[in-house]
Amino acid sequence: MKIIILGSGTSTGVPVIGCKCPVCKSTDKKDQRTRASIAVIPEGSLPIVIDTAPEFRLQVLDAGITRVENVLYTHLHADHTHGFDDLRAFTFFSKKPIKLWIKPDYIEDFKQRFNYAFVNTGYRGAKPKVIIEQIPEHNFYIGGQEVEPIVLEHGHIMTTGFRFGDFAYVTDFKGFPDKILQRWRGSVRVLVASGIHFGAHESHSTVPETVELMEKLGVEKGYISHLAHDVDYKRDTPRLPDHIKFAFDGMMIDV
Repeated sequence: MKIIILGSGTSTGVPVIGCKCPVCKSTDKKDQRTRASIAVIPEGSLPIVIDTAPEFRLQVLDAGITRVENVLYTHLHADHTHGFDDLRAFTFFSKKPIKLWIKPDYIEDFKQRFNYAFVNTGYRGAKPKVIIEQIPEHNFYIGGQEVEPIVLEHGHIMTTGFRFGDFAYVTDFKGFPDKILQRWRGSVRVLVASGIHFGAHESHSTVPETVELMEKLGVEKGYISHLAHDVDYKRDTPRLPDHIKFAFDGMMIDV
């Protein structure tokens, strides 16, 4: 299995519009972050995309992804969904609708947000051809790949994390339930998880909190994503344990 970090930034992206801080002015590509998204590529299978960030078109072009049949959504915040319209390009050539996997509570909200794709509004242009599937409460399969969904608190809403064998992706969360910690400890070998910065935050796990989670889970390799402009890749990397790294756009991970 391969993982591509399509985007590693928080909701503003980095650089932040109008900001003159050292990270936003950095010429290091690892400090230039589009909004958070990944592609999971099981061996011999098509990529499974998690979230469609606003820069989704640029992300998949950079990653060389030309076919997508399944998209998993963690939640419906703009930075995780507003590249939705770019999915239509995949169906120009495949002629097959794309399955969108969404938590049942969020399906109607999603349809309203992108209503032109689901109702006849009179719009004459090309629309994304999609089928909405409910993320169940139990494990399910995409092709031959088993997916375990988990529910995490993210401020006043809930977000969904996903496990694929010994790899897991969790983003936009604050706490991590003990029952999942117990279930995943020692069996998740590689984890990509959000850690917004080194300070405090009410609804996001911070870098120290995410490091602590990775240590508790006993992961062999951890990658911290959804990073704000407070994090300088070169300056702050030495602050992490050796087996934990900051994610960056375009990073490839072998699992």
